[in-house]
Amino acid sequence: MKQQIKKWIPHHWKLQLKLLQRYVRERKTKYVYSKDHSSENIGEYKIELRQIIKKGEFYENKLHNLKIVGEKINHLIIHPNEVFSFWKLTGKPSKSNGFKEGRNLIQNHISSDFGGGICQFSSILYFLALQSGLKIIERYPHSIDIYREHERFTPLGSDCTVVYGYKDLQLQNPFSFPVQLQCSVGDGELLVSLFSQEKIIIHPIDFTYSETEKGVWAETHRNGEILAKNFYIRL
Repeated sequence: MKQQIKKWIPHHWKLQLKLLQRYVRERKTKYVYSKDHSSENIGEYKIELRQIIKKGEFYENKLHNLKIVGEKINHLIIHPNEVFSFWKLTGKPSKSNGFKEGRNLIQNHISSDFGGGICQFSSILYFLALQSGLKIIERYPHSIDIYREHERFTPLGSDCTVVYGYKDLQLQNPFSFPVQLQCSVGDGELLVSLFSQEKIIIHPIDFTYSETEKGVWAETHRNGEILAKNFYIRL
């Protein structure tokens, strides 16, 4: 009965409830969210990640959406103890905010919606956090694995899905000095860099996999520690 009632509730009502719940929760944590930008490099040290933006359905729209996200995140400074929030910076991925329709993975199904494709941006930021030691406050994996090995732009287990109001990527700066995100989106490549005043140790990240009848478990390891264990349904 409860599930049937949920189906009849309009999506925008559910979203408003989720946003309210998130607001109340964030008031309790008292996090300070990063919002300062500077076009000048704040330090000489840099960690850099590059990913191919592979061509396929909705490619041009995905490129467009990634560029919008890049413009909002580029030159962001995260001061000590401040928290980066993907959605607080990008805003709702709607037509009115300039986003175009692209491919989405929602509730174990492949679909399309405005802002589709931007999970590649949240994923590269998540992998950057794993390597650099930024504290991961909130992150969600995708529910299904839609790629074959030669099609991947990032290892299985290093992905991060974002759903406005429901699932965010939030990273905290644990260092005693500020860090700065710089990014660019070219034709076929996504580049993200983390600048700092002091050198940050780059941690090797490893993934191990356990196949099951319905999918695969992916474990994320750093310096011998298991950071995450996620299950992906195989289509």
